Amino acid sequence: MKAKKWILAVAASVVALALVFVACGTPPRQQWAVGELPSLGSIWADYFPMGNIIASVNFGWQGQHQADIGNPEREALLKRHFEILTAENEMKPSWVWPHRDEFNWEGADRIMEFAEANGFRVHGHALVWHSQSSVWLNNDDVSPAEARANMEEFINTVMGRWAGRIESWDVVNEALASWPSAEQAPTDGNWRNSLRIYQGQLVPWQRRLGPEYIELAFRLARAADPTAILYYNDYNFNSRLKARAAFYMVREINERYRAETGGTRNLIEVIGMQGHYHRGPITEIGETNNDVAFPWPVNLADIRYAIELFRTLPDIQISITELDITVGDTGERPLTRRQEREQAIMYAQAFQIFREHHDVIRRVSIWGVDDPGSWRRRGSPLLFGYYLQPKEAFWAVANPDAFLANPDAFLRNPRAHIDARHWQ
Repeated sequence: MKAKKWILAVAASVVALALVFVACGTPPRQQWAVGELPSLGSIWADYFPMGNIIASVNFGWQGQHQADIGNPEREALLKRHFEILTAENEMKPSWVWPHRDEFNWEGADRIMEFAEANGFRVHGHALVWHSQSSVWLNNDDVSPAEARANMEEFINTVMGRWAGRIESWDVVNEALASWPSAEQAPTDGNWRNSLRIYQGQLVPWQRRLGPEYIELAFRLARAADPTAILYYNDYNFNSRLKARAAFYMVREINERYRAETGGTRNLIEVIGMQGHYHRGPITEIGETNNDVAFPWPVNLADIRYAIELFRTLPDIQISITELDITVGDTGERPLTRRQEREQAIMYAQAFQIFREHHDVIRRVSIWGVDDPGSWRRRGSPLLFGYYLQPKEAFWAVANPDAFLANPDAFLRNPRAHIDARHWQ
């Protein structure tokens, strides 16, 4: 009898709590199975394909990022919402070529097998990068000729292994300064002044080969797999100085290549805007002049500026390659309701901008499946939280206009705001 009374009391408390949520305008949490959710891939199919990252093994401290392959729920989530996969780590130089006499294909091959068996397209990440690369590739004990030979061997071997199967590659990753200072401004088109300084010095590839290492990498990649689409990939393009530096770099390299080949195909075909953003307090999107300010938190007016600048380049496409949005430092705890709402608003506003420019956006990729597995997990940056449950950000991406118009009404009845065909 006591147990029965206790159960009834708990039930009454749950009902009361739900009524409080409704009275306050915030709907109670519904638990969703993966197959019950509308498909983001279907929702955005008329504008651009949706992508995400994948891992074949556990990564991170105590393996917070669970392996996606072999986990039925995570596999099902990827299949339902995404079309293009990027290996988060297992195609990076330090993973694939850890020792001079040893290539490691285990994780990357497993990802390729999974992707091809399940109808995913694959984007390769990343060939030439100052980080997560074996030091013997290009350290100060290596001559320029040896460094060039190492770059060529790596690109030929990796791209050659999957030629015709991986549709696109991040050829050079993060070559520009994180947030250029006024002294690093790309004046008169001189983008070389804005190149990255890493640990107090030029990055190893530049120390060995000069700024020309960037164009060299793209030329080697074009020769290794002429069918692959070639990307320059970087972050913090909400710094207008950095956006202009990338603009000048891509323009110069492509103009030289097209003049040399007499063709219309660019050497750098896509600018990858990573999109590791941070949300400040809720505000309207306003104009800024973010030339020298630390670009944090992000103002989406600067993202629009970068897209509008890049799209003026001849025959250039843009991809959002590594999208996640943090809201403060939650210490690996779930977001508060207010933080979750702030994050969702920014996701909705960002997707409105992407939709506005969908004619030049090749894809939009989220950088991770769920918050606990994110490399930025302290800011809970993704669309899914614990137990793969959709956050407000998921619903904001599913229909940005309806969400921004009335978030609480949307969340109380999402089926009323999302076409039935996307739920199938």
